[in-house]
Amino acid sequence: MRNLVVLAILYGAGLAAVWGFSLMGVSTLVVFPVFVLGVLIASLETDSGLWGGALGLAFLLSYDFLFASPMLELKVLNRTDLVALVIFVAVALIMGVITHRMGRQVQAADRTATALSRLNRLSAGLFESTTPAEACRFSQEFLAKILRRDVTISLGEPGPDAPSAVRDCYEQRIPTGYGEVGYRGVPEKFLPLGMKGRIFGVVAVDCTAGDLDGASRTLIASVAAQTLVAVERNTLKEQQDISEE
Repeated sequence: MRNLVVLAILYGAGLAAVWGFSLMGVSTLVVFPVFVLGVLIASLETDSGLWGGALGLAFLLSYDFLFASPMLELKVLNRTDLVALVIFVAVALIMGVITHRMGRQVQAADRTATALSRLNRLSAGLFESTTPAEACRFSQEFLAKILRRDVTISLGEPGPDAPSAVRDCYEQRIPTGYGEVGYRGVPEKFLPLGMKGRIFGVVAVDCTAGDLDGASRTLIASVAAQTLVAVERNTLKEQQDISEE
């Protein structure tokens, strides 16, 4: 709908320009650069060269019908019109490709800025944590907010009453639960929380809305790595405080 509104405005502006030139006694042929400008704006605003090409064709047909002699008669496109149409289409397609690439670059930059902002908040929160449990709590709240899923980070070996999928994840150090072979019907995915060959606990993620994609698992792995650094730091700090007492 937005693209149609843009084309309607540009189409009206182009025909108004031709009509204005005709009233001033200026050759209406000078409006062709205005048509090119309209095609350029259409391609930029719609992020597609197809809309720009369609506008260029509409300009030519309307010009032939309304302003070229004999008027109010649609004539077969002449050689000049065909050249103009080729120019319009070429401009539209080129600008469509350029704007599409620029749009992807802007989106990538926005995603990078958002990711860096989130990681900065994570690093600040973990730095301010004073206990291993506090670090895990901050990280699980951070992940739950971004993934929009319930996330639980548990330190230590699961108890005897823990589900078998949780114990398997901790003991075998592999993902278990939802989407993994042998765990049909389990609504959560369990990921090992480990670093440097050591296992510290388990990350549980609710997957009732579907399995985790690659980007989500990469994010969890990155958050888990930073969390473990904070856990080790806070553990050492607690041990030092105990020894000083």
